[in-house]
Amino acid sequence: MPSVALENAPLVKWSGDAFRLIPSRFPPVNVYEGLINSDRQDEIVSLENLTNPRLRSLDRLKQATQGDASADPRLQNWNLAPFAYGNPDGTTFFGEDRPCLEIAFERQTALAVSVAKRETFLKATEEASIGLDMRMLCTPVNGTLWDLRDIEGLPAGLDEKRRREIGAKMPEGAQGILFRPVERPAGICLAIVTGDVLERSRQTVHFRYVWDGKRISILYAFDNEGVRIEASALAGEDDVL
Repeated sequence: MPSVALENAPLVKWSGDAFRLIPSRFPPVNVYEGLINSDRQDEIVSLENLTNPRLRSLDRLKQATQGDASADPRLQNWNLAPFAYGNPDGTTFFGEDRPCLEIAFERQTALAVSVAKRETFLKATEEASIGLDMRMLCTPVNGTLWDLRDIEGLPAGLDEKRRREIGAKMPEGAQGILFRPVERPAGICLAIVTGDVLERSRQTVHFRYVWDGKRISILYAFDNEGVRIEASALAGEDDVL
């Protein structure tokens, strides 16, 4: 890929809703439940909170926030966590040392990316057949992004080393990168490197991914229609939602 293509890639103002999937568990379970006596759980949680990176980030942001800190979208757990915890595997353009939230412009693209990542994990762990409950979050984004959508072969044709090199060249003033994801090249993903561009996230539809022991074959939407989705169709150009 010619370096001149990167040099000519513009910074663009971007505003719109974006989507991602996170695990959904009902009801929530205390992480220490079943491990220690219930009368000691509060003590253990207090100790864990002393070194919790999300809570440390939360405290720093609260100290820097004027007025009502609870109204700041950056302090919402769903928005704060991606920048407080490093991803050991890194992301498309950045290593573990550069916190990043990858989010999709289209619901279908978000599902395609999420299904591919879950499949990779389940294959690696040789998981037996199981249903995975996931929930889709919608997060309004408003910021300045480095637009790499029109560069051919990016990131699909590049290895991890080259993608990291591109991430390191992100120009000053960019708050993230626009790109075409490998999982659905017709779609658009955003690699966000600062929570300043995020508005408050909200829950939308819940889904169940059906893992048959070899692949995620079917998805079910827990909405009024109860839509059944062929997982293999998510990567295509046609809207299957």
